[in-house]
Amino acid sequence: MWLGAPVGPWNFALLSEFNSATLPSSQTSGSKFRRYKMFLLNLVMFETCFAGGDVCVSGHDSGPVFEEQPSSSVFPEGLTDGKVTLSCQARASPAATYRWLLNGTEVPLGSNKYTLVAGTLVISNPESNRDTGSYQCLAINRCGTIISRAANLKFGYVLDFSPETRSPQTVNEGAGTFLACQPPPHYPALFYRWIINEFPNFIRKEDERWFVSQVTGNLYLAKAELNDTGNYVCFTTINLDITTKSTFSNNIALTVLPDGMTITHNSNIKVRFPSETYALAGHTTMLECFAYGK
Repeated sequence: MWLGAPVGPWNFALLSEFNSATLPSSQTSGSKFRRYKMFLLNLVMFETCFAGGDVCVSGHDSGPVFEEQPSSSVFPEGLTDGKVTLSCQARASPAATYRWLLNGTEVPLGSNKYTLVAGTLVISNPESNRDTGSYQCLAINRCGTIISRAANLKFGYVLDFSPETRSPQTVNEGAGTFLACQPPPHYPALFYRWIINEFPNFIRKEDERWFVSQVTGNLYLAKAELNDTGNYVCFTTINLDITTKSTFSNNIALTVLPDGMTITHNSNIKVRFPSETYALAGHTTMLECFAYGK
């Protein structure tokens, strides 16, 4: 978004309201649309007269153009010593000055908490209750102002599993079953694995009788064998840019009961992908499917 005029205190406050996400239209409710028209009129006035004694010189000066814009980030919640860096750099003549918005409100720069390095915003010791939100960078010179795309700062976490004892399960030899992971609250997505009997004896991916859903964390067994009897633990890991944290459930005892008769179990799909799946261009998506039976 480019605004072709310098930004003074009054119209900067309006700019905080009318950011690049949406601009009011004639359909917008009356008072907000009238304020927006006043905002545009204010900019036109700055185009045609002095702004603090400084004017844009045609053919000599140039308004800001972004060379680098901020990207979304996930920071570990509870980390006591760390920094978040949101990049911003613009090409301009004369050189641009920078301001930052958090959820449409100007960030109070100059403190130990929020510092500016060139145009880049550095947040020291981020806190989820005050720093979560949508950040935008403004690059300003006497020829105009540009506002960056929004970059979201979120906080990653995973709590501990419930301490409640897990109920034991039984399954007949040759039949299929599943063990529920019941993961704790978390953000972003977890990576799931299962341990049998003791760490680090993980379920092997090569054994196609087993399937670990990366959506629910549940462990599925297509066709139980007697040697599958044991204690199972759901093991979860959260991977962030600067740290990794793992947590695990209580034991779930699985007993496979011998079946004196040879029984063929029909295939039965237990994990299926939804009828509609949306994916971002250039990103990876995963469709899960798993069935019980031989």
